[in-house]
Amino acid sequence: MKKMEEREDKLSSCTDVRDENGNVLGAVCVAIAKNFGKKRKTDIIFMGKEKPAFSVRSTTELMNILGQTKMNVSFEERKRVLNFVAERLRMLELERASGDSEEASNEKQH
Repeated sequence: MKKMEEREDKLSSCTDVRDENGNVLGAVCVAIAKNFGKKRKTDIIFMGKEKPAFSVRSTTELMNILGQTKMNVSFEERKRVLNFVAERLRMLELERASGDSEEASNEKQH
């Protein structure tokens, strides 16, 4: 079961955030927000189960939010979420770099 959850985390853009009792508090999502010329903006979004979604400016801000006492998110859960976000950001960066390489190759051919 754990392997399947890990696999889903790597393929998905979102992961659940759970409190110390295992209750889902919301989800953290990582996605491409907009293209600014050749630059793509990445968005980290926290969607609370009972609250509206909002964009988080950095992984540090996300960890500070999840670390609030009222959230009751364990240290291990925060590490898991941070690892998910970091891996997702790496994947998006590789996709961007791959796209840039393809674009440069196409420009050379024309």
